[in-house]
Amino acid sequence: MVHLLEANGVRVFSLAPEYRDVDAFSFWEKGTPFVVLNTMKSGERGRFDAAHELGHLVMHGHNGCSLWPKESEREANQFASAFLMPRMSVRSTVANNPTTDQILRAKQHWRVAALALVYRANDLGMFTEWNYRRCLIELGKLGYRMGEPGGIEREKSQVLQKILLGMHQKRISASVMSQALDTYVEDLNSLVFDLFVTVDDFDGSSAQVFEPPVLRLVSGGARSSEQHLGRRLAP
Repeated sequence: MVHLLEANGVRVFSLAPEYRDVDAFSFWEKGTPFVVLNTMKSGERGRFDAAHELGHLVMHGHNGCSLWPKESEREANQFASAFLMPRMSVRSTVANNPTTDQILRAKQHWRVAALALVYRANDLGMFTEWNYRRCLIELGKLGYRMGEPGGIEREKSQVLQKILLGMHQKRISASVMSQALDTYVEDLNSLVFDLFVTVDDFDGSSAQVFEPPVLRLVSGGARSSEQHLGRRLAP
């Protein structure tokens, strides 16, 4: 979801930990859409929040407006649910009155929270009232109301990762970036999905700079080779 938003021109940032009570928010600024996500939630919840904010931007952000109507929250939830779990896809994959185990297996297909899938299936008329309540109670006992046990990894910004990688290759440290933005390294890091790690700065002092991931080059067939490419992938 984060990558889809960025591919369509949305600027995606993360919330600082002290704002963990805020799930997410979005706004338009001079014609550019922004989405800010809470990284303290589960990966599944983060995907739903991103889809929810997309719903706000496309349905309620007319003419760059950032003040959503009163009914906007319900509409954005409906949008996110239908966007992540399309009607025909759910109906062809999930049986009517699914068991809790079936829900837990099926949710991995759409990378959504178990409760989100239950709500969606119920909205599609796939539950009787008794089975719907039974499934909610069982998931609650398993801890799915408080979180998503064994959930997916949280999505992060690819755009910011590429930007920080480019800055690192140019030997521009996080301390220099934060000074240019008139902020602290820790505050800057909290806005970019914690994409900094502690390493030695280029002048020998301790600072925060971006550490690119280790890339692997694997050949086809039965033979495979692995190469650590460091800071750049050769053509």
